[in-house]
Amino acid sequence: MHLLRRGFYLLTGFTFPGFWMLHASGFWSVLYKPLQWMLHTQAVGWPSLITASLLYLCLIFCFEALRLLLANASRE
Repeated sequence: MHLLRRGFYLLTGFTFPGFWMLHASGFWSVLYKPLQWMLHTQAVGWPSLITASLLYLCLIFCFEALRLLLANASRE
């Protein structure tokens, strides 16, 4: 399980910059459009960074929750 966790974080760390560039180019732009609208900006870089970071944090949270759930289930 430790190797799986390390691999997950390694993969996450290496894929984040690519996903951020893809996201900034318009992929799932619906996620950062409300942020642009609320702050009256046409910038794409930092709103897409915020939403990409939130997506990756949600992914990490789900992975850790699943890992803890499986670890607790295997103890019993």
